[in-house]
Amino acid sequence: MADTIKCPQCSANLIFNPETQKLECAFCGGAFDPAKLESVPDELKEGKTKAARDQAKAFEGDKESVFEDEADNANFTIGENEASAEDDIEKTEFVCNACGARVVTDSHTSATFCAFCGSPAIVGQRLAENFRPKYMIPFSVGRDRAENLFIEWAKGGRWTPMNFVSQKNIAKLTGLYVPFWLFDYIIDVDVKGKGTDSSVSGNVKTISDYEFNVKGTMVLDNIPLDGETRIDDDLMEAIEPFNMEKMIPYDYKYLPGFFADRFDLDADALKSRAFRRGRQYIDQFVKTKIRKYDSYSISHNDTTFKEVRADYALLPVWFMSYKYLGKYYYFAINGQTGEVAGKLPISPLKRLVFFFVLLAVLALVVRGVMALIMGGTFG
Repeated sequence: MADTIKCPQCSANLIFNPETQKLECAFCGGAFDPAKLESVPDELKEGKTKAARDQAKAFEGDKESVFEDEADNANFTIGENEASAEDDIEKTEFVCNACGARVVTDSHTSATFCAFCGSPAIVGQRLAENFRPKYMIPFSVGRDRAENLFIEWAKGGRWTPMNFVSQKNIAKLTGLYVPFWLFDYIIDVDVKGKGTDSSVSGNVKTISDYEFNVKGTMVLDNIPLDGETRIDDDLMEAIEPFNMEKMIPYDYKYLPGFFADRFDLDADALKSRAFRRGRQYIDQFVKTKIRKYDSYSISHNDTTFKEVRADYALLPVWFMSYKYLGKYYYFAINGQTGEVAGKLPISPLKRLVFFFVLLAVLALVVRGVMALIMGGTFG
């Protein structure tokens, strides 16, 4: 049976309000702080990577080069609450305990609204056992603010269709807790190469060559990769970063009023992408160390991924899809920071109008130039 969180004053359903960070009752006006866990996991107190460091001290195997297959060879650890996504039935039926209706939802939905009475029913079994997250970041951007952020962003598009930013489309905005795997890395960086500087003094050009060796240990915490195949990866990366300092142990009391999805890609399925993401940070780190050279070349890269681990978390995202001229467009808003991303549709009408306006302006300019030429010739 689906469950809800009841108001202790009148027993009506409570909804989590991101703006106040409280569970609020629309019936009696009560507002309540979501229950807090008495103890916070050590990983949140000291940084999740501390556990990875402790494991790394005992790691005695041969290190694998970044030029080899890291996804198969690196010491890869998955958080305790993780298990591979299991096969499930296509649809799931649950009973709303507010009105007694039987509601059908897809097999990946963790929390939803009752389609009959609107009750924010929670499908508890969807976030239990293997699919229970370890951490979460609650929504801090409410619906009204999300709508305003999206409208402001969309109006900034030069070719945005005039009827795009409408109440009808804004109503499709949906708050969703997206399943993410948070990756921690311990990386031994060892990059060698040559850098070149050039200087000019009078007619003399001097070229100086230098050898460099960028070496050290890089520690990366909480690099998020979404574990949902139906969500565009680039869109999720575009709304980063999330403020991981606000991360808390998973608490279902922050779910009412929002949808929640469960992962269908486990951490093991994301290994290749996780190592690609890690290499991007390595490249950025190395470039900051050798950017003083006018040019450079890398001769040896013996960088190794010493330790990689992942934990399952829910992160807040506002979604909206829009169909324009037979094509769907998808948008996302970071439910914590308000960062907006997506590809806006292009209005053919606006482009046509712009073309004719530009044509008219060019015609006036040509006419003016010709008038000056003719006036100068025959004046």
